[in-house]
Amino acid sequence: MKFLKFTLYIFLPILLLNSCRDYVEVEQVGNNRILKYTADYRGLANNYTTLSSFGGIHLFANADTEFPIAYQNGVSTIWANSYSWQKIIYDPSQSDADWNGLYLCIYYSNTIIDGVMSSQSGSDAEKKEIYAEALVHRAFAYLQLVNTYGPQFDPTTNNSEKAVPLLLEPLLFSSLERNTVGEVYDQIISDLKNALANDIQNVPQFNVLPSKTAVYALLARTYLYMGEYQLSLDNAQKALELQKGLIDLKTFTTGFNYPALTKNPEIIFSKTLLFGYRGAPLSNDLLNSFESNDLRYNYYTMAGTSFRPGFVGRGFGIANYSPTTGINIGVSVPEMYLIAAECNARLNKTQEAVDNLNILRAKRYSAGSAYQITAANSTEALNLALTERQKELIGRGFRWFDQRRLNLDPVYKKTYTRVFKGETYTLEPNSAGYVFPINQNYIDLNPELGK
Repeated sequence: MKFLKFTLYIFLPILLLNSCRDYVEVEQVGNNRILKYTADYRGLANNYTTLSSFGGIHLFANADTEFPIAYQNGVSTIWANSYSWQKIIYDPSQSDADWNGLYLCIYYSNTIIDGVMSSQSGSDAEKKEIYAEALVHRAFAYLQLVNTYGPQFDPTTNNSEKAVPLLLEPLLFSSLERNTVGEVYDQIISDLKNALANDIQNVPQFNVLPSKTAVYALLARTYLYMGEYQLSLDNAQKALELQKGLIDLKTFTTGFNYPALTKNPEIIFSKTLLFGYRGAPLSNDLLNSFESNDLRYNYYTMAGTSFRPGFVGRGFGIANYSPTTGINIGVSVPEMYLIAAECNARLNKTQEAVDNLNILRAKRYSAGSAYQITAANSTEALNLALTERQKELIGRGFRWFDQRRLNLDPVYKKTYTRVFKGETYTLEPNSAGYVFPINQNYIDLNPELGK
């Protein structure tokens, strides 16, 4: 039993997926003999590695990634299967690190939510702060899960398609029946609003901790994915009222000037891709979209020879320029300006959209260059916003989520093709290829996952 308690934090996702009934004798993490004082829960809430380091398997599937021919023979089967949009990503000997990490974060969050308010030797304010932080972590994890393993949210339907299990209590005996896309989104919004109701702090000491700014920013991202553009805009603006610092790339002399994660004024709430997802080659279409005076080309990308395995071309470079940073997939100030620009354009506020873009571009172009753009109408503004989004948010997998939601618009939906090891693969709009399959090993052990 002592061994099980010690390893539970590490192996809980596997425990959950190895038939719930097998683990009814395991003492839960939330038991008072393990977590008793408020300080215990603060320690759990500060476990950055578990709560903030997530997967990113969709990084290889999105249109920003392009494997050179010579590079293709050196990639793992997992990378290859994602890149070619296969129905099976993992072989029977492999586990899904994305799924495991996200549900481990949810288990930690559920443990805190379930027990912190009744913990000992802490003030009500301390307990509420920890409680609210856990709600934000859980919401972030479910937003990643539903957009990786579930169909795209469609504002014109009731979103009754099955997505992922909603586990809201730290139970080791629980059904893994999948909830619908709509139910998961409802829970995400509920958690974020509940965090606000519990007086989450405005801006924490470190950006790895959730905050009120992060809640508004996550609501902005969530509503964007839902096609609720006015709500998305409202929350992006609230986030920018609390935090709007941008890095001026003109002050850099090299990419190695890029700040470490905890010192980056642009990051509102830090979440990072797993280390193993670094180094994906960027597509030529994306690289060619950068103008010669756009400093992001040199400071966001790096020669392929700097990665292992190396390749001809360029990869996303920030994690190499600043090794302690990792690849941030959490919400940021640039993302809020981009969301505000897109939503303003969709709401026919052309000048406001362009203004948002120019605020960001002013910090991204070389000194003395003509960075400002104009748009004659909201359609032009929207196209500019989407193009700017691709350049600013490269290397993080955001393009995959954008492809999914843009498929619902006849103007922007697109069929993608790519050649891998001599064979051509096609990804049709709204096809099953946009939903990553749940690992068959997990379905075999828990058949409700396959229903």
